[in-house]
Amino acid sequence: MKWTFGIAALLASQFAVADYYSSLDDDTCWDGRNSRGGPCMEVHDTKWSQYTEGRFTVTFRNTCNNRIYARFCNERDNGSEDCGASGISAGNTKSWSTSNANGRYTYNWIGVEKGSKDWVCSGKVSNWHD
Repeated sequence: MKWTFGIAALLASQFAVADYYSSLDDDTCWDGRNSRGGPCMEVHDTKWSQYTEGRFTVTFRNTCNNRIYARFCNERDNGSEDCGASGISAGNTKSWSTSNANGRYTYNWIGVEKGSKDWVCSGKVSNWHD
């Protein structure tokens, strides 16, 4: 019985997910994942404007208990991207709208406690500016 418990404890420790505090670094960057390892940033809503032809809006939500820094891009009809970035506090949303859009979008995020460190932390994410 003790042996079985020991193996189970060992296996469980290998699959444990890091929490916010264990991923927080000296620059106040953290992994941007919830306690189950899922993403803190999710697409809350997408919509086309009924009043402006070709205007597409994506609303993102921070589902975690700490601030994240997000980059988001909506693609235009001509293939160019309309991009922005913003800090999103715990539980809050941020919308990004683009005219002459085709409905395609991309996004990326990282956890950042201090807004003054947004660029420092985003620099630690590969392909942040792609």
